[in-house]
Amino acid sequence: MTRSDSAGTSGPLLAGQVAAVIGGGRGIGRATALRLASAGASVVVAARSLSELEAVAVEASARGGHITTQVVDVTQSATVRALADGLRGTHGRLDILVNCAGVALIAPLAATSEADWDLVMDTNLKGTYLCVHALLDLLRASGKALVVNIASKVGLTGHAQVSAYAAAKAGVIGLSRALAQELGHESIRVVALCPGPVDTPMRWAATPQMNPKLTVPAETIADAILFLATMGEHVTLGAELVVEAVGYDPSSVPLD
Repeated sequence: MTRSDSAGTSGPLLAGQVAAVIGGGRGIGRATALRLASAGASVVVAARSLSELEAVAVEASARGGHITTQVVDVTQSATVRALADGLRGTHGRLDILVNCAGVALIAPLAATSEADWDLVMDTNLKGTYLCVHALLDLLRASGKALVVNIASKVGLTGHAQVSAYAAAKAGVIGLSRALAQELGHESIRVVALCPGPVDTPMRWAATPQMNPKLTVPAETIADAILFLATMGEHVTLGAELVVEAVGYDPSSVPLD
């Protein structure tokens, strides 16, 4: 994948850029890490599972990309700070941050325990805050950084039996809107990407009876993130980006 600039030269779209994909061991994060690496970025992938991280690195190498990995649990601030310290020592800046780490919970409110609620909030919402907060100085050092926070369409619309997840993703959207205003003058673009159902392990674990035709491939979301990364620092979205399958109807998703 190449580009041509005004001087007539060409090269990988993201050559020389440093990216971090949080929650990059599988699903949307994995697809995004591979896509950004294939486009020439130096990608740091963080996730809880060492085996998943190793598999992503091997696949990226086979495709000619460059990925380094670090075990991170976004519910533990110390591990997030360790990631920031590593990036600070190795690269000194961060051009692209993609926050993909998340957990889903399908349960009526009456069956949602406080521990369940805290896990969903700590992973999806607080984890996003911790990562942006810890990496902010590196994003500032870029001079033209992009932050993509993976939210969900359900964070815009709500849905029965996913109150904790919907609330967390609505929080990610609100956080992204606030940060877009707060950091925009520092040339840091912040976008909330709100997918509908995506073909990922988390999706099928949550709704195994769902019609596959109502999902989009994780690679499609990765393509959308690459699009955002190559728009240029002087262009951004005025609202959330929603990506979903043609014909998707939330009422058709079996949650029982």
